[in-house]
Amino acid sequence: MKIALGLPNRPYIAIQNGTKKVEGRVTTSDTDKYKNLKAGDIITFTNEDTGKIMDVNIKFVHHYKDTQSMLEAEGVENVMSGNPKTIEHGIEAYNSFQGYKGGIIKNGIYAIGIEPIK
Repeated sequence: MKIALGLPNRPYIAIQNGTKKVEGRVTTSDTDKYKNLKAGDIITFTNEDTGKIMDVNIKFVHHYKDTQSMLEAEGVENVMSGNPKTIEHGIEAYNSFQGYKGGIIKNGIYAIGIEPIK
């Protein structure tokens, strides 16, 4: 399976550089496009600021009941592209995305292990 997703510049660059190894995603609609992702699938990320495209290989997909559980299990340093790299900041950051706070309560959060395809 191959899906396309957009990313702001900072996380895009962090994934490209290998410092962000886990992409957190939340279902915010009735369609759960992350539920069927699996290791070996590909995500095409588009940098929303520059239009550049990067393919990444999915290494794993884990599902968590909340952001704190994801950050503790996956490691905040692997998930967050911004600073400070703390659980509190991570929760605040994810809750700030449109629809994510309610989506996490309703559907949980996915941790998608990724690796750029060179």
